[in-house]
Amino acid sequence: MADCLCGNPAVDNGVLCHRCVALQVFGLQADATEKDIKAAYRVLVKVWHPDRFPGDPVLQGAAETKLKDINSAYAFLTSEPSRQRARPGREGFAARRPSAKNSTSGKRAETSWAAPAARQSGSTSGVIYPALAVLFKCFLIAIVFLLGRYVWIAIDVQDSASREVGKVYDQGKDRLSRELDGPEKRFIAAVEHDLQRLGLRKPQEAPVESPQPAEPATAAREQVERTERAWTPERQAPKSRAAPLKLYSYITVGSTRDEVLDQVGTPTLSTESKFVYGRSELYFKDNSVIGWRIDPGSPIRVKLWPESSVDTSLDSFTVGSTRDVVLVVQGTPTAFSEDRFEYGGSQVYFNNNRVTHWRNDPASIPLRARMP
Repeated sequence: MADCLCGNPAVDNGVLCHRCVALQVFGLQADATEKDIKAAYRVLVKVWHPDRFPGDPVLQGAAETKLKDINSAYAFLTSEPSRQRARPGREGFAARRPSAKNSTSGKRAETSWAAPAARQSGSTSGVIYPALAVLFKCFLIAIVFLLGRYVWIAIDVQDSASREVGKVYDQGKDRLSRELDGPEKRFIAAVEHDLQRLGLRKPQEAPVESPQPAEPATAAREQVERTERAWTPERQAPKSRAAPLKLYSYITVGSTRDEVLDQVGTPTLSTESKFVYGRSELYFKDNSVIGWRIDPGSPIRVKLWPESSVDTSLDSFTVGSTRDVVLVVQGTPTAFSEDRFEYGGSQVYFNNNRVTHWRNDPASIPLRARMP
């Protein structure tokens, strides 16, 4: 039988004896003292206690197996035969053998340790290694998932940015084309539209004249006269008077987004259903104005027209007055809904198109209301 490096008989023709195999469990060398063995045992028992893994049955089972090996190794190393084998080799090979008195206990200790040592490379590694492999696979899957998510977010952000840039470019191009398309014509058209809605002017139809044949000389002379009249100071006076004016027509229910842009300019914030100008807001539906909330100090000019004829001499409204009476007396509200007009901090409430009550805020916009 071969001998171990420490001088004791090796196990099953191997290179290590039972004691050196047990010391390997504690990570100790062959010259470890009993104090070193006890200190290592206390540490390993705490590390491999099954109660440290309550939520993982696989690790808990592996810890139980490891703890059994640790207890078996400690029982073997603290037995009397193991202490005798730890003595120096100069006492002779016979001194390292168990005495007749302790032959039974030594055999029992070797037998009890042989089984854990034999299954050390089988049961423990057979449980721990597959568990570590599963954890490693889960970690790789999580890393791949996170990388895919970040790549998708980056691509989506780039697409969104491209769409927003294209939208801003289209809006700027449309805006520039509108500004270059004769602002004086749009101003005149807006004024005529307001006058027609107020009933101060009726739409005029251009007279249809039948073309009259003219002699070549007469037609040429008339063309020269028309050109001269177009460039006379009298003809140019209306255009020169209208140019310095910077008035905007009213924005009302039904005004389009383009009309709002022409009259007020670029908003500070724009969405599909709302334009924001400072603390004022204009609301849209199907590209047309449906309402607003105007700050009393805002330069935006809005107008809500009466739906029926009202006595313009009225100077106050009361309970039972119609919405049109309130519009004539109080003017266009800064915000409105089906059952309420707002004038800054003041509010007028309606039911079935009739005034029911109001709340007056003299510090904001005082109401011209009277008690019935």
